[in-house]
Amino acid sequence: MIALLLKKKNASVKKRTMGSFTPIWKGTKGFEGGYQQLANDSANYCPAKGKPGSKLIGTKFGISAIAYGDYFQRCPTVEEIKNLTPELAQKIAKTKFWDAVQGDKIKSQPVAHLVFDSVYGSGSYGPLHTRQAINKLMGAGTVQEYKSFELSDNEVEKINSLPDNKFFTVLSDIRKSFFKGLTYEKGYLNRMAKIVAMYSTGFFSDAEEVVKEHKGGVVIGITVIALGIGAFFLIRHLVKKKSLATKHVKK
Repeated sequence: MIALLLKKKNASVKKRTMGSFTPIWKGTKGFEGGYQQLANDSANYCPAKGKPGSKLIGTKFGISAIAYGDYFQRCPTVEEIKNLTPELAQKIAKTKFWDAVQGDKIKSQPVAHLVFDSVYGSGSYGPLHTRQAINKLMGAGTVQEYKSFELSDNEVEKINSLPDNKFFTVLSDIRKSFFKGLTYEKGYLNRMAKIVAMYSTGFFSDAEEVVKEHKGGVVIGITVIALGIGAFFLIRHLVKKKSLATKHVKK
């Protein structure tokens, strides 16, 4: 389990009492990237995949054809998703996801970010994971566990009553378990590392260690490569030295 300790270092951090969507969106937009039309992503279809008239439309900035359709109460065209502006994507994301989990009412910015990212990245599984985290910390049955896109006032109150670091840790562990073994596991771990890194000043006292933990595979990979390169040059040096010694003996 990640050991995250909230550390408030300055007055500006102490004054932050509720989640703020604007800085979160800047990171989210970067995570999601541009247009994609993966056929195996059910959210790329509208109406929903398997329903009559369903068409493969796509996703941009994480705004899927389904989310766009829910917002405008009609299915978008491929061109509309391709031409989706960052401004409109932000508006849809705030209305359909951030407001749905009552991000403005969550006291901790890191927690608000993770709760939002959970629903934005995994749909109805996000609030389910949030409820599971509440029950893990407060006892089984504290809240009912079910999939949805919203969080209730009572659930948000429960989140706010818990220590920020513990809730963030438990929810992130649940999220990591959810992605374990899936195609998106590595991408999600990198995403988690970036979220933690966003709060490295003033929030998480051991953020650097957490980032290293999530990027462990990358760090190890770089270390192995470095050792390989070092070995190559060492062997080349020894061979060259041996060659020179041989020539010296022959003379």
